[in-house]
Amino acid sequence: MKPTTKLRQLLASGEVVQAGGVADAGQGRLAESVGFPAIYISGAYLNHTRGYPDGTLTLSEIAARIREVTARVDAPVVADADEGFGGTLKVARTIREFEAAGAAALHLEDFATKKHGVPIPVADMVRNLKIMQDCRRDPDFTIIARTDAMAPWRDGVRTDPKGCAQDAYERLCAYAEAGADLLMPLYASNEWLLEWGPKLPKPLSTLAGAPKSWGGKVQAPPPDLTLDGFKSANVRLLIYSTNMLVRTHRFMKQQYATWLAEGGFNATLEDEEDRAEANRLIGLAEKTAFLDKFGE
Repeated sequence: MKPTTKLRQLLASGEVVQAGGVADAGQGRLAESVGFPAIYISGAYLNHTRGYPDGTLTLSEIAARIREVTARVDAPVVADADEGFGGTLKVARTIREFEAAGAAALHLEDFATKKHGVPIPVADMVRNLKIMQDCRRDPDFTIIARTDAMAPWRDGVRTDPKGCAQDAYERLCAYAEAGADLLMPLYASNEWLLEWGPKLPKPLSTLAGAPKSWGGKVQAPPPDLTLDGFKSANVRLLIYSTNMLVRTHRFMKQQYATWLAEGGFNATLEDEEDRAEANRLIGLAEKTAFLDKFGE
């Protein structure tokens, strides 16, 4: 079954489909091995692995990483397409490149820059969504419309949160009418999801554990809804976007500092077991069997 069709069937089940966020093919295989039915590639996460802030890499660089992941996983891959990487021609090329790379879905956002401002006009986003529908070759390819109307980088989001919340709802209604398959209200609160989600004409995608302190005072985030709660809010795709990035960042920083301070690495049995598991996951046994059969 095609990954695009597989994702469509998962989304049509009525359950909340969870997508594990990864930045490369090795992580993709790991997320798939524990049972994630879908894989997600975050633009911010991918940029981070190259040592750059979000929005630095090009369409071709993003598509190349998608291709690496889809070549090594069977689960359908959902990918971050930013705002389409430019004007109308770039929007058209984005969906063609993502399809060719093996993605099953993408999300397109209505914000041209995250350095203050407001989302692009609704008419422009509607046009971009129609371009993608017109240019996709596989009708099962899923197009997700994302609004940044409630994002921290929007002007006025702190002075008029209710107005921005209302704008997000109205924008998503327009994007649904324009033919988007799923709707993604970025930075939606639990309250927003429960109030507005069931009223929207298309199912939602949202981020698990979305950051609550972006650009402001760091504070403890409220707990997420349960899976049943997300389901009642009309959420059908739950994305773990950069969650693994923040956890591994903390762990790796601690480990690097420890090794440097202690001047060595005290290997344990658990380390050796983990190394063996990683080799198994990545396909070392298959490589060995291939070389035994055909030689080098």
